[in-house]
This record gives sequence, structure tokens and C-alpha cells, in this order.
Amino acid sequence: MGYLMSTGGLYKFQEIVFNLIVEKQRSVFMGLQEFLILGGVLFALWLRHRFVRARAEHEENVRRENERLEGSYQRNEEANYEVQIDSKEDYDAWEGGFGDATDSIEVNAHLQIDYMDGDGKSTTRSVKVKKLNEMLTGSMVIGFCELRGARRTFRIDRITECIDLETGECVTSVREFLVNKFESSPERIMDTFELEFIDVLKILYFVAKADGQFKKEEKTVIAEYVRKLVCDDRVTSQMIDKVFRSYDVPSLQSFKLAVGRVVKAQEVDTDLLIDCCRKIVNTQKTVHPAERAALEYMEKRRTKSLADGV
Repeated sequence: MGYLMSTGGLYKFQEIVFNLIVEKQRSVFMGLQEFLILGGVLFALWLRHRFVRARAEHEENVRRENERLEGSYQRNEEANYEVQIDSKEDYDAWEGGFGDATDSIEVNAHLQIDYMDGDGKSTTRSVKVKKLNEMLTGSMVIGFCELRGARRTFRIDRITECIDLETGECVTSVREFLVNKFESSPERIMDTFELEFIDVLKILYFVAKADGQFKKEEKTVIAEYVRKLVCDDRVTSQMIDKVFRSYDVPSLQSFKLAVGRVVKAQEVDTDLLIDCCRKIVNTQKTVHPAERAALEYMEKRRTKSLADGV
């Protein structure tokens, strides 16, 4: 006791108490830190649980809504079908389907037909024909029926009478009439262009898309060239656009091979082809490097061909 009351003893006692206090505070701080970390982990797990649950609830709600809509749609379809059967006003009994078609051609015609459906009901209607499809059991016509105000399919063997509304001609063979109409149509001309001049098509498309664009002015230039190539003034820019949209843009290697084959075959005038490509490039003020390179390659191959006497 006397030692504690002495100056040295008092300082030692204060140091011991201070160390105990610091150690206690450190212990409390460490415990608080661990508590916060644990709390953060638990909060993150809770958030994840809520997110997963909310997503599951949303997916379940979407599934139930889809089932409700599908059920409603099916009920409406069944109701409409029953009304249609009862009324017989807009009902066309036909046992074929689009899945039966094995080949088709696009043909435009405006026909008036007397048609007997699968129930033996005969109607007279005008149809704007869009396609002729070949089936294993015969042929069918697809077009817009003006009587029903909707697209319809008609088996040719059920057409008892037919008149071409454009000329007033009585059509005895619907299939032969439509095939001949297709053969003389601009669409057939474009089919021929695709088959006989596929390399020319690749060259034109590559040059037109070399800058990443395919503008109206470029299509107009190509249409003008194709009209001269196939000798048919009915070729339009819309037809050119439709043909090219069915193809992927040729690669550089594919373009070079096509140029080589065209130059070697000499089935088209290379000068006119290069002139068309130059016009395509000149539809814009700025010449893209890829366009310049394409023109230079074509001129180089033409010059080499002339030098070789090909």
C-alpha cells in the first residue's frame, strides 16, 4: 500500500490501468469490425434471396399470363370457328395446307374463278394471285381473295371456270396460264439474271457495299446496267434491291474470283461492267478506299487479260 502511494508505484499502477483500458477498447473495436463484416455478408445474402425470389415470382406471373392469353386465344379461335361453321358465310373447306407445297413461283395475275371447296360449295370470286405452288397432289394458287377480304389458297383442280380480269380472256388451263405469265414476267428475267450472271451480281454487290452502304442511287445505276444486260426495260431498282437482299455481301476473295471468271469467260462486256462500277462509286462525293481498290483490281485484271490476248 505504501508502494502504491509512492510516486513510482502510482505511475506503474496508472500504466497498468491504461494498458487494460486500451486492450479492452481494441477488443471492442475488433468485435465491432467483425460484427459489421458479418452483418454486411448477411445483408448481401438477404438481397440475393430477395432478387432470386422476385425473379421467380415474375417468371411465374409471366407464365400464368401467357397460359391465360393462350387459353383465351384458343377459346376465341374455337368460338370464331363455330360461328364460321354455323354461318357458312366466310368458311372455305379445303383440305390442303402450305406444308404440302414443294415448289413455288411468284406470279402476279388477277383472276375471276368459279371454285368448289371441299364441302362441295361453289362460289364465284376474284383473286389477286401472288404465287403458284406445286404439290404432290397437284397445284395450288395463293392470293388475295376479294370475296373474303383475306389471303386464301385454292387447289387448281377445284377451279371449274377462270377468266383473266386483265384481258377478259377465258383461261382453260390455270396452271399453264400462270406458268406462261411467270415466264414472261420481269421476275423471271431476274431469276435468269441470278442464274446466268451470278458472278456479275457478286461484283456489283461487292462494289456497292464496299463503303458499308447501299443507297438508292446505287440501285438505280445497277438497274440501268441490268436492263441493258438482259435486254428488258421492266427491270426496276426495287427488283435489284430484292435480289441483293437475299444474298450476303461477298468477301474480298469471292469478289476477286468473280472478277477473274468474268474476265476469262468474256460473256459480258468488261468495259461496260467496270463503267457501271465506276458510276456506282461516283454516286457519292467521297470515294471509299475499298471502292478505289475494287476498281483498281478490276482494271488491272482487264489490262492483264488484254495483254495476254484473252
